[in-house]
Amino acid sequence: MIGKIIKGIGGFYYVKTQISDEVLECKARGVLRHQKIIPTVGDEVMIQSDNPGEWMIESILPRKNIFIRPPVANVDIGLIVFSMKNPKPNLLLLDMLLISSEIQNVEPVICFTKRDLISADEEGTLREIYEKTPYKLFFFSNDDLAAMDEIIREIGGKTAFMAGPSGVGKSTMANYLCADQTMETGALSMKLKRGKHTTRHVELLETKNGGYLLDTPGFSSYKLSEMIKPEELRDYFPDFPRGECRFKSCLHNEEPGCIVKKAVTNGSISSVRYEHYVSLLEEIKKDQFR
Repeated sequence: MIGKIIKGIGGFYYVKTQISDEVLECKARGVLRHQKIIPTVGDEVMIQSDNPGEWMIESILPRKNIFIRPPVANVDIGLIVFSMKNPKPNLLLLDMLLISSEIQNVEPVICFTKRDLISADEEGTLREIYEKTPYKLFFFSNDDLAAMDEIIREIGGKTAFMAGPSGVGKSTMANYLCADQTMETGALSMKLKRGKHTTRHVELLETKNGGYLLDTPGFSSYKLSEMIKPEELRDYFPDFPRGECRFKSCLHNEEPGCIVKKAVTNGSISSVRYEHYVSLLEEIKKDQFR
């Protein structure tokens, strides 16, 4: 049978099968260990039973992506969660998380929380920056269940992680997204907030409509200079025009005839996003010469 690994503890892997949705405890075949292939939460695997009640992982299907910290594979969506106030959003970090997600072939979805704490003008400023990008964008408060339900539909049938600073409401979101319709959210909250002496393991929690949310505190942005070259950074700003500058090698910084700089001047690209691009470009260049 084919299934998905939703949890792994001490050499045992818990696989949810495609056919019956049953969760089976499995061990990895020795041949995988010999090939130094480590099954990872999120993997789609082929399993087989040699003896009644004993299941083995025979093979791992091709992965869409794989992360090391935390170890998880086949992530589809990154919920990039920032509050609009308390704490004030660090938009440079937000853009770095967007880039990190795209590098790993993960679709970013921007979630701005604590909408009730800011004015319409403050919200408008954030909208003006990110509505010029192709990213899906949500603004909501903790009690805005309609927005939460939209997010649930967005990740339906997919595997998602959360990324963002502490104190922005990720746990509140996770409780709502993952709680079964008949489950008290407090019970799940206790699951998400384990005691500090409890053994940690990576696990996929089911969302209300057949998706999965990674049960970890959240992803961090990777050091971009370790992942991309200076000339590749422009590819991860999808709001920038492509191939229209005078020079094909244009880095959209100091070159003449740059269409991107013109787009910033006329307001079709956010000046904030462009400033972040230039800052990250210089950082990647410096790291390459260290």
